[in-house]
Amino acid sequence: MDFRFSILVPTRQRPDTLPATLATLTQQTGDDYEIVVADNFGDAEVDKVVKAAQERHPRIKHIRSDRVLPMAVNWERGLAACSGQYVSVLGDDDGFLPSTLEAVRRLVSIANPRVIAWNVHAYYWPDTIVYWHRNRLYAVLGNHELQWRESRLALVENYRDVVGFGDLPTIYNGFVHRDVINTVKSRFGGYFVPVDMSPDVCSGILNLVHTGRYLFSGRPLAVRGTSRRSNGTSFWKRSLGKEQQEIYQKEEGKTLEQLAHPTLNASANLGFGVAMTKLHLKDLLFPHDDELRIDLSALIKHTIATLNDDPDAYDDNLADALKLADRIGFTVDPRTIPPRRRSTENTQVRGPFQNPKSDVNIAVDCSLLNIFDVAGAAWIAEAMSTPALIEEVRSANDATPLRKAG
Repeated sequence: MDFRFSILVPTRQRPDTLPATLATLTQQTGDDYEIVVADNFGDAEVDKVVKAAQERHPRIKHIRSDRVLPMAVNWERGLAACSGQYVSVLGDDDGFLPSTLEAVRRLVSIANPRVIAWNVHAYYWPDTIVYWHRNRLYAVLGNHELQWRESRLALVENYRDVVGFGDLPTIYNGFVHRDVINTVKSRFGGYFVPVDMSPDVCSGILNLVHTGRYLFSGRPLAVRGTSRRSNGTSFWKRSLGKEQQEIYQKEEGKTLEQLAHPTLNASANLGFGVAMTKLHLKDLLFPHDDELRIDLSALIKHTIATLNDDPDAYDDNLADALKLADRIGFTVDPRTIPPRRRSTENTQVRGPFQNPKSDVNIAVDCSLLNIFDVAGAAWIAEAMSTPALIEEVRSANDATPLRKAG
């Protein structure tokens, strides 16, 4: 049976968070969607979680690999099992809002987009390595803008670091039409390419290259979870994530030195990792497009300016920045290097806080509501949100895409 929507959940040995993620999907309305769990060699506990979910929702496919696969390979394997016209990928510690599919159906029926992307709420699981955020929901409530965005402009601004990863139309924060997926696959033999790069970041850039415009919802339609084994967070907070970094590299079967782009030195700094992925994609997609290039001096400056975002990784990040500067012949002004700040206890945020992307932002201590997983956080976010202004897309559908991408 072919479905209108496929939701792919790649999972690697997370029986603790996977039940809540699947709960946010089995509770969606309608019978036009399937859930595909791409189980990357999970144990009996993972199998038990999936079987319990299948009892509630018969349209769950469970495909298990016979060995640990690199992330992009497992995602590609899961994608091959999806039959939907539109496909989305949801992490195994993330969640959809209760109204996500209902909203997406309306958007598709009105606008017929090739790619839909959305903002996300953020939830930190009780076991996250970022301990001062534990069991916190950071809800984005003030931005309900729905707009078409021009793909080429977003691509240029992403390479200039004007538009960040969170604003890319990735399959990880949206739905991608089968036509776009098939176009990429016919060109490269797979959708998640290059296979040794971060498949979420890669999908966003590939979608931009293969579309003229995409629909973006400022109102979040999902909750991005951060649990103990979140790979991205282990590089974002480098000093706290060394254990997970080692697990990730072992499962990928490659060291940071093997993954590094020739113009970069290997680094566990997240900014270096994103730049590395974008450089590899440039080589693959548009090697001669001078408008799309990475400013390595800007990467050095940003790394130095943010050294105290992770004081315990100060020395490592500074060494990486100075090594890159030496490679490209960039002179670092010693006066721009901030003195190392002592590692201090980080402040726990509660209540309203400022965020340039939204007028209203709320930090919620979920333990006060007896909630300790992403499914509960998704219900809180939904309860605090006003209905999506879907009718705005009727006029936006006929409008020229915005010249401002993000």
